[in-house]
Amino acid sequence: MSIYDRLRPYSEIERCECNQITGLIQVDLLSENPIHCLTCKNEIDPEILGLSVKMVDKIADWKQVRNGLFLLWLDSKEYESWAKERLSDKNGQVNQDGMKITKELSKIFPTYYWWFNEDDKHEPEVCPMCSEPLTNKFGHGNGECIPCKIII
Repeated sequence: MSIYDRLRPYSEIERCECNQITGLIQVDLLSENPIHCLTCKNEIDPEILGLSVKMVDKIADWKQVRNGLFLLWLDSKEYESWAKERLSDKNGQVNQDGMKITKELSKIFPTYYWWFNEDDKHEPEVCPMCSEPLTNKFGHGNGECIPCKIII
């Protein structure tokens, strides 16, 4: 058993095949691995990044909590509004932990945190952390805040 198995999928994935990794996105797409390529948005095998056991555990633990909240929100029943609040709260534990991981991963490659956005009908125009206008440099999501390292 490898230390990276907690972040490896049990089935085939769309794996990053870029010639060079220029950056990462930490995003929960309901798979085991939340580490994706900033260029193609496909998964990157954590072993390629040489992550420590401690970092793998932090990422896997964050992903489990984030995934649990996301599934409660998707269920659209009793816990939907509560889960939405947790996923949207810039001071909430899941986002604080996620941002800390993003900061640590950025020591290896520039890394961006994919922020929860419930409503595709109302695209956010400002960063949820600093309230500055979003840019569209990378072409993922609705925009990004480069200083805060957030993609929405």
